[in-house]
Amino acid sequence: MVRFLPKILLVLFLMSSAYVKAQHTKIEYIAHAAFVIESTQGTRVLIDPYFSYNQLGYTFPENIATDLVLITHPHYDHDGSAYFSENTPVYRDGGDYQYKDVKFIGINSKHSYAEQIGKSGNQNYNTLWVVEVDGIKIAHLGDNGLLTPDEIKKLKDVDYVIGHIQDEFLALFNHATYIPNHYLLPEITRHTNWMQPIDQWLEGKKEVTKLTTNTYRFPLQKPSAKILVFKPSQAVKEWPQSYYDALTAIKEGLEDSKASQDIETAIATMDRAIKLAPYVMDGYRHKAVLLSRKQKNNEVISVLEHAFTVVADVDWGTEARMRKLLADAYIATEQKSLAYNQYLWLSRHDRIVNHKVQKEAQEFIKTYIPE
Repeated sequence: MVRFLPKILLVLFLMSSAYVKAQHTKIEYIAHAAFVIESTQGTRVLIDPYFSYNQLGYTFPENIATDLVLITHPHYDHDGSAYFSENTPVYRDGGDYQYKDVKFIGINSKHSYAEQIGKSGNQNYNTLWVVEVDGIKIAHLGDNGLLTPDEIKKLKDVDYVIGHIQDEFLALFNHATYIPNHYLLPEITRHTNWMQPIDQWLEGKKEVTKLTTNTYRFPLQKPSAKILVFKPSQAVKEWPQSYYDALTAIKEGLEDSKASQDIETAIATMDRAIKLAPYVMDGYRHKAVLLSRKQKNNEVISVLEHAFTVVADVDWGTEARMRKLLADAYIATEQKSLAYNQYLWLSRHDRIVNHKVQKEAQEFIKTYIPE
């Protein structure tokens, strides 16, 4: 049909098409540390999706379209990769990669307070990601600690940096546009946690642009703004009231168990939490822990087997701890074949699970004799 257009109209058509295509390079903010980068060819890269029901106060949107997922580190607020199908590539480790028209580099580094985290056996790595799309380089720092000279050198030519509300990082990347993340979002949740809103950090800072949407289309020239602040996605929703009520019940139950050692009353309170929010692991998890303290292993097994059947939304850390608890209960009830299955899962998730638990799982697998 295009070939029948008058010559001048054809030129205008092609110019307008090229313009629209050039404007298609964009970055979308979901919430917390989750961003989607989209190329002019439509390739979408999601970085650090979070789990819905842990600390943040809001859910991760369903049906986020992406071609691949990049994870900086396996914490609940940065690694919601379980939400995506097995056909979606997930990258965690450093290296040079390319997917269609997008290049991305992972730089192996360390989480902040890595030494303290590592002492308990927990994963303390943090992969710095640099995504190059349509000639633009965007770095995502995750929860990185102080950068080494070598890391700084590798990041020297980035155009945009996604990082914490931290003056040291802002000063370090004074050649780039800084996109803060990892702060409290009171506009979408009444839940409070260890984070602070961004407003205080922004006070006195110059060249700040507060976007009115969650989407930024990259300009052809370097933007004048030093700091870009996004609105969270409208698809992000606050926790339902039922979950707030469940958390209140759990808090009451834990306080009762500590104050009076009344485990039975605390377990009954956890049952109330489960009834309020059967779609999350919290109530089941605390009930199972309380039951294990009373060495009621068969009941632990019953609770957790049911939970793993009905709960789809559980972060990796919680899942690993519950699988370890379930494996212990199976061993205590002489069901080693079932314990083996749990330890197999733990051993296979070597970039997620606590190193000490992995070692225990691997030792069990080596000595396991099928019944």
